[in-house]
Amino acid sequence: MNQDPHTNKARNGDSTGAGSRKFWGLKSKVLVLSSLILIAIVASFTGITYVSLMNDFESQRSAQHQRYASEVEGLIDQISKNLHQFAELIPFLEGMGTDLLANDGTKIAETFEPYWAPLQLNKGIELIRFYDHSNQLLASWGASESGAHDAAMLDWVRQVNEREQPSSPLMCQKSCMQFAVAPLLAEGKRVGVVVIGVPLVDAVLEFQHISGADIALLVKEEGDAPKSKEMKISSWGAKVAAHSREMNVAILDQVSKQYPDTNHLKNGVQVSLGNQHLHIEPLSVERMNTTGQALFIVVTDITSTIQTIRNSTQQNMIIGLAGLVLSEILLFIILTKPLSRLKHIVFTLPLLARSSFKDFRSQLHSRAEKRWLKDEIDMLDETAVALSYQLEKLEDEVADRTRILDGKMDELSKERDFITNLLDIAQVIVITQNVNGEILTLNAHGEMLIQYTEKELQGKSFIDLLALDGDLHDLPGHLREVRSERRDQLRHESNVICRDASIRNILWLHSRLTRHTENDPSILSVGLDMTEHKRTQKRLAWLADHDPLTDLFNRRRFQEELEQMLNLAARYKHSGALLFFDLDQFKYINDTSGHQAGDALLKMVARMLHGSIRSVDILGRLGGDEFAVILPQTTADGAIEVAKNALACLNEEKIAINNRTHKASASVGIALFPEHGNNVHDLLAAADLAMYQAKEAGRGGWHLFSNEEKTRERMHTLVYWKEKIEHALLHERFLSYFQPIMHIGNKTIDHYEVLLRMLDDDGTILAPHFFIPAAEQTGLIHAIDHMVLRKSIAQSAKIQHGGQHVRFSINLSAHAFHDPELLPILRAAFEQYGADPSNFMFEITETAALEDLPAARELMEKIRKLGCSFTLDDFGVGFSSFYYIRQLPIDVVKIDGSFIRNLADNPDDQILVKALCDVARGFGKKTTAEFVENAATLSILENMQIDYAQGFLIGSPIPADDTPFRDFLKG
Repeated sequence: MNQDPHTNKARNGDSTGAGSRKFWGLKSKVLVLSSLILIAIVASFTGITYVSLMNDFESQRSAQHQRYASEVEGLIDQISKNLHQFAELIPFLEGMGTDLLANDGTKIAETFEPYWAPLQLNKGIELIRFYDHSNQLLASWGASESGAHDAAMLDWVRQVNEREQPSSPLMCQKSCMQFAVAPLLAEGKRVGVVVIGVPLVDAVLEFQHISGADIALLVKEEGDAPKSKEMKISSWGAKVAAHSREMNVAILDQVSKQYPDTNHLKNGVQVSLGNQHLHIEPLSVERMNTTGQALFIVVTDITSTIQTIRNSTQQNMIIGLAGLVLSEILLFIILTKPLSRLKHIVFTLPLLARSSFKDFRSQLHSRAEKRWLKDEIDMLDETAVALSYQLEKLEDEVADRTRILDGKMDELSKERDFITNLLDIAQVIVITQNVNGEILTLNAHGEMLIQYTEKELQGKSFIDLLALDGDLHDLPGHLREVRSERRDQLRHESNVICRDASIRNILWLHSRLTRHTENDPSILSVGLDMTEHKRTQKRLAWLADHDPLTDLFNRRRFQEELEQMLNLAARYKHSGALLFFDLDQFKYINDTSGHQAGDALLKMVARMLHGSIRSVDILGRLGGDEFAVILPQTTADGAIEVAKNALACLNEEKIAINNRTHKASASVGIALFPEHGNNVHDLLAAADLAMYQAKEAGRGGWHLFSNEEKTRERMHTLVYWKEKIEHALLHERFLSYFQPIMHIGNKTIDHYEVLLRMLDDDGTILAPHFFIPAAEQTGLIHAIDHMVLRKSIAQSAKIQHGGQHVRFSINLSAHAFHDPELLPILRAAFEQYGADPSNFMFEITETAALEDLPAARELMEKIRKLGCSFTLDDFGVGFSSFYYIRQLPIDVVKIDGSFIRNLADNPDDQILVKALCDVARGFGKKTTAEFVENAATLSILENMQIDYAQGFLIGSPIPADDTPFRDFLKG
């Protein structure tokens, strides 16, 4: 083929646009595709021819097989007919009629004996038996195969005697025999029955003679029958009872090994033995099917037929391939020239895609040839040139219009995106209605809220969604005004009935839309779900006044009610009383049975108190385990009587949780108004102090507040410090001071003890002995413990993240061991701030451990598992110190300062400290000496091998801003 530079140039230019795609020429495609089509046609024709030949062969074979079956049936019928004809002639044999009428078996045997041998030789009869009309055997020739033959023949005889109709049974056991059972008539009288049996061997031989096919008669051997020595097919469990003379029985034996189950031969099988092809198939003979013990197998030689089919198929393939080659050669010659011209045009067309219109026309004209007659390719060439001019013009127009459309598309895209995002993102219901008030569209958020799909609501009235109450009966009319353009907007609030019958409160805004056609929406309805807002409003309003656990008034609402009651009492000169209840041992119930038990107990107490007071009395829960009751218009005796009744009711009730039974008990403080206070603050303080006096008197009782000076002073002191502690906790007025503890061996600061101080309103720094007793008495000590732990862990984490390593020693109060929240708070704080638990040791006193030793040990072990350590403070003060050092999981003992303060001047203290140190060291504990205030004391401690020293000589307690790690705390 000829190629020109223009074609190569166009091809190279197209390669950049085609990327990495490989080129495959049209001529190659046509040749390959046509070859494939021709091959498919040849293959299909050959296959169809082969299938047609095979189908014809199968049809002929099936017809032949049916003919074989008919021939076998006919042969068996002919044998049966011959036997019946012979049976009819027996009474006419010489002497047989008289003997049969006499029913004399001996004479019958003598008379028939001469006929027996010729019948065996000429007729192939192997068995004859004569029976009288009473089914008794008179005479017999030939032996039956088994006792089953005898029983079967007796049944046949009985049936023929009864019906007087002949029968032709077939029986196959060791061999197959055709029987004729016929009634005997002599001189017109019924004289008995004759049974004649002939084997089917003659039928097999006659079949081979008639059809030319080999046949074999197989008889199945019974499982318990003795195996015969005759020819047998072991795999089929059968013997060859008869076969045609030319048949090779070994063929059946070989086929049985390939097909052990004769059911596989039902549709026939083909086998090849050398160059011979055989078709083997059982004959379906009706008589044989009834017995199920015998089977005819026909073996047909189909070698010539198979060879003919193969030769025909090979001839078709050879002819088809020759035609394929000739067609390809002719097609190649015809397509070479036109496709070369077409290829040039194709490789030039990419110039149009690159808008190189002039180059395209010049390339196309370079190969133009003048021909007398035009063809399709010439027309394509001219059309391509005209198209290049048209495209060049259109490209200029498209460029101008594209710039205009781009601007409009940007505007439309922004508007479309805004609307789409608005509908998808806005958490409101958006519904459009037609002029009849029927719903057209519903957004996704609306489907989610009301649980109906847009398709389900289309065509339904918007009003049907609403629950119209008394205020909304005019709503349909107002909506009609919007649809009829008499008003622009409508705002209302209504309830919507959802699919699950739930009600949602929706605030609707209906706006009129401008319509261009009858099918356009008329109203845009936007609904804001106010359900949760309404529910939250109601809940917040209720929670503002009530305790959520007991449903009683909370402290705020109770104080408002008390203030109103005090104002009414002052106005109308009435007296009243305030009862302050504090549950006894409530913390113990919480600690032993859990907060669930505590909550259940609080609910029970609230129920019992509510049932023991009057309807005009006011009951509230002030917080924790504190309850209060306002008794209007009562006296001191009346208040005491109410308190007694309430305590009696509480004592009667029990609660069982977690297999533990708890009784409710409370201490009641009684204050009268206006006698004991004319404002809420003073009255609550008086009742609170009276309650504490009731607890000190033995719990479970009541106490009426008195105006004695000592009691008033005590009340003011306790209330004063309680309020001051609460104020300090709320406004972070507690300060952390740090006192260094030195390692005596290397003279370096090993850790710091965290000490608590309170900043008073006037700037005074208050020591713990001012506020700790009041905190313990009022129950605020737990809040202080929690605050110190969180603050210290947070400070340690800051120092640790700054790259420094500082350990803190923190004092735990005696109440900490009864605080179920202590351990969870520790874990949460360590996890929250990322502090190292090994940087913390906790100091406990013997007094703290003495209250509940098992609980103290359990809590200490759990804290030590976190990585913390423990110090036993005030070691040596009591004899029990040696007991605790063995029973508790402590790491360090701190020798009490009373033994250290005068250590340098008191030999007795030196002996005692030395003994304490030896005992601690013997138990593997480290030791710390506090109140080290001079160098002489430090020297003695060093000689005694005390591990740590703490005191003013080492360093005084200092605030965090003065510590060496202050920069890390600020960071």
